[in-house]
Amino acid sequence: MAAARTAAGTAAAAPPPAVLLAGGGSGGHVFPALAVGDELARRGWGVDFAGAAGGMEARLVGERGLPFHPLPARPLVGRGLFDRAAALWTLARSTFAARSLVRRLGVRVVVGTGGYVSAPAVLGASLAGVPSLLVEPNARAGLANRWLSRWAAEAAVAFDATGSTLRCAATVTGVPVRAAFAALPAVRTPAGTAADPVRLLVLGGSQGSEQLNRAVPAALGLLTQDLLIQGSPQGGDVAPPAIAVLHQAGRGKVAAAVDAYEAAGLAVTAGGAADGGSPTVRVVDFIADTAAAVGDAQLVISRAGAITSAEICAAGRAALLVPLAVAAGGHQLDNAGALAAAGAAVVAPGEGLTAGGLASTLGELLADLPRLAAMARAAHALARPGAAAAIADRVERLGGRA
Repeated sequence: MAAARTAAGTAAAAPPPAVLLAGGGSGGHVFPALAVGDELARRGWGVDFAGAAGGMEARLVGERGLPFHPLPARPLVGRGLFDRAAALWTLARSTFAARSLVRRLGVRVVVGTGGYVSAPAVLGASLAGVPSLLVEPNARAGLANRWLSRWAAEAAVAFDATGSTLRCAATVTGVPVRAAFAALPAVRTPAGTAADPVRLLVLGGSQGSEQLNRAVPAALGLLTQDLLIQGSPQGGDVAPPAIAVLHQAGRGKVAAAVDAYEAAGLAVTAGGAADGGSPTVRVVDFIADTAAAVGDAQLVISRAGAITSAEICAAGRAALLVPLAVAAGGHQLDNAGALAAAGAAVVAPGEGLTAGGLASTLGELLADLPRLAAMARAAHALARPGAAAAIADRVERLGGRA
């Protein structure tokens, strides 16, 4: 009997299974990892995070109260011969440090979410005989995940086509996003009147986009100055609907965006209803509750980062996407293309974007408000609200708990 009690006490004191999350450099690499970590923590896993000491991941992970383990890493792409040699040496040292970390923590699974900082953790796990799961939120896998897939057990991807570029098994799980986006009500078709304007949300990312800050005001100025939208589905020209705009310009960029709207002949106010086809514009530096802002909009004008694209789909909102052409590997072009192919978005070229071209695209959308509702439904059909749980299921299977 005493032996049985001792055995029971030993079992009760057993540590939880451990997972090591690794990734960083951008929100697209950090936020999915944190969402999966939250789900695994709810399931009784011990969650640790490895990343760059000076990266945004160190701050975000610290705010969550998770143990953070810095791993030295340097980018390999776009560097000279000397820098590449130094980066390879850093990678080798960091890989062995990661192997020691994995063994010391008793890690069962490493989850790599991309960025060069995830490489030593995945390679270190391979040396330690521990399986790794890659999380790839983009339509086309990033360079780090494509390379690391040689050593990974499997990958959780956002789209069917993503797995074709990886050298490990891939499961379509979708991209983990905050629950607030999935909880938003379905979009409604506005009347386009002063009392019920079409609401546009302009998102250039947390840092803002100088390109969007210039092009969107100029395009709206052209559109409203013409007073007519050509090519209406009803035939002929129609007066543009009343519009209300909420524009996230980025910290330190509000004044320039306000100047651009005023130069286009548009009044910038703190809110209120639009009338006479002239939009009411509110420019802010940062939107803390992005989900609420997206939920209030009928059309989102945005870059095409993986997380933003997934949030738009989870919310079920139409999008006019202006992909950042210089984004690594052209992944924003692929993300935008995937939404456009499904009828959820219209894509404006990020390279060579002109006010006239953007005004023409906006005019076509605003001339057909039911189309915005159809695009919203198409976006919602792409959403996978259970993505974090699905990825956690894969982790548990790899870790022997399924």
